[in-house]
This record gives sequence, C-alpha cells and structure tokens, in this order.
Amino acid sequence: MTGPGGTVALPSVQRATLMQMRSGSTRMMRFDLETANQIARIQISSTARRLDTDPDLAEYLRLLSMVSNRLGHVRPGMTYHMEDTRRARLALFLIGAALVLVGVLLLPLVAYASIDEQVSHYAMLPALIVMIVAGALVSCRFWPFRKPEVFPIATLPFVLWTMGGPRPEGLPDGQIATEQLVGLR
Repeated sequence: MTGPGGTVALPSVQRATLMQMRSGSTRMMRFDLETANQIARIQISSTARRLDTDPDLAEYLRLLSMVSNRLGHVRPGMTYHMEDTRRARLALFLIGAALVLVGVLLLPLVAYASIDEQVSHYAMLPALIVMIVAGALVSCRFWPFRKPEVFPIATLPFVLWTMGGPRPEGLPDGQIATEQLVGLR
C-alpha cells in the first residue's frame, strides 16, 4: 500500500487498530497499520450526523474495506483492535487516578476545616464525591494492564458496512437473516 507518507507492505503489518472519536458534531476515524519499524495512519474527520451523506467518508470506508479484505487474504490469522494505543490508555488512567487521589486528599481537609467554623464546608462533599466516582470510572475504563479485545481482520468489512461502508464480499443478496451470517465466519 502506497500513500503520501510512504509505502507499507501488507504482509509485514503486525498490528491493526481502528479508532473513532466523536467531539461535538465531528467524528474522527483512524486506521493504524503497524509494522516493525513504522506506523501508517489512514485518518478522516467528518460530520457525526448519520443523516448527512459524506462522499469522502464513503470513499474512506471503501478504502478501509479494501485494505482489510486484502489483509485478510495476505495475513489470514491477523486480528485488529478497536481502541487506542497503550500510551493513550495509560494517560487517561493516570488522569482518573489523579482525580481519585485529589478527591480523597481533600475529604479530610474539608472535614477538618468544618470543625471550628460556623459555616459548614460540607457543601463541597457532593462535588468531591462526584470527582472521586468520575475518577474511579475513568481509571476502570482505561485500565492499562488489561489485554485489549481483538477481532479477526475478516470481520472488519462487516463492521465498516454497519458504518455505511460497502457491502462485504460473500454476503447473499436481499434480506439477511442471522442464520445466514453464522455461516460466514
């Protein structure tokens, strides 16, 4: 595969990652192909609204579908991840852990400050509890020591199809029943 950033030989791809993030009305999708010494990124930003047709997004999904089909033929046992890299997960985990730590450290300070004061500082308790719970949720969600879920690369064209990409090869024409999809694994 050749692009403006260079050339990537598909047989040398060791890891593939499909990421998408949404911020307001913008959706960013990125497909990373990692070899031993380089990372090729195919990325697009588009509208997050499903009702708007975006020809660039349709072409992007078609390209990813073609690349994933080719990877499935060249590297039949290859898998892909649908989450960000370990470094980004570690950074978000540390942010969550910092929220928990700051919240826990502020709890006794609020209690101590409220002992001699006529004005109660306990009004801060709900905010501190929300901060601790939010930090704990972020830390649990982005726990850096868990193994990320992997999916067979052959399933990626089906995932892209659900996002508005081209119809995957091997699907029967017409209405699709669950029983028909079971045989396509």
